[in-house]
Amino acid sequence: MAKPITFNTGEKSFQAAINKVDRDKVYGYIEESITDANGEICLTGNLLDDGSTIILSGSTALKTVDENNNEVDKKSLKAVYMDGKDAILIPSSYEGEVKLEAAHADDLYNLEVTAVYQLDFENLSVSKTDVLKYFEGEKYYRFVFNYRADYEGADAVMLATENDIFILTGRMLSFEYLENKTKPISIDEESTSTNEDDNMDFGML
Repeated sequence: MAKPITFNTGEKSFQAAINKVDRDKVYGYIEESITDANGEICLTGNLLDDGSTIILSGSTALKTVDENNNEVDKKSLKAVYMDGKDAILIPSSYEGEVKLEAAHADDLYNLEVTAVYQLDFENLSVSKTDVLKYFEGEKYYRFVFNYRADYEGADAVMLATENDIFILTGRMLSFEYLENKTKPISIDEESTSTNEDDNMDFGML
């Protein structure tokens, strides 16, 4: 079993390992193979601008260079925020306790999901039945998830079905709604006249 993570609801703590839900195993997948006239598998390649040189897959790499096109050692680079301040390294969720905050169903709807994990309680002292009680009344929990230490954690929502507990990770989207701030135009009601001359005789048309 994978290394467990310690979660804290604010009142109680529990441990659980996480297993990523493979979409290919759930929905299946289609693999397309391209062969030549002899039935041999074709390899992917890129044609350079000269129109004759072919670079096979795996023959290219990304390099970081300075303004003089000299290669820069990535260990010498420093992560900063947009304002130039040093970025703060967020520890892995496997280090210390992960604090769970009460969430709402709207948090789940606003989450752009990139990965799904299922909690695993095998060989742990806590039982899944006990942890499921924390979700009674359709409760949701929200936290920042980091599989490994990084400068930006992923938004995560923990929820439960009848028999299992899942973590959905991704990016929380914010929506800006437009508001009509134009003052309504005041329209004076026209006075109605009861004179017979004001009545139109459609028979005269």
